[in-house]
Amino acid sequence: MLLSLEPRGQQSRAMLWLSPLLAAVLTLCSGALLFALLGHDPLETLHTLLIAPLADWYGVSELLVKALPILLCALGLAVAYQARIWNIGAEGQLLLGALAGS
Repeated sequence: MLLSLEPRGQQSRAMLWLSPLLAAVLTLCSGALLFALLGHDPLETLHTLLIAPLADWYGVSELLVKALPILLCALGLAVAYQARIWNIGAEGQLLLGALAGS
């Protein structure tokens, strides 16, 4: 018996909204389980990872300093992929751009 994969006719509207929510909940649960197995309080560690960096303006600014270069790389890759150009050197381009900029 051969197995064949066929695309669905139309995407389920419920799964369109629920799949990111399900992914986030499963990520939080698996992270909490991992922290509990390591002997740490899961709620305290998740608070430290997710809430504490956004508690003051310094934390927000540090988060933006770290996230913006990665987001710019992702934006550049998205443009390249939309143009159907293969690009595999985003990290190297980021490092060379930082080196040239400094």
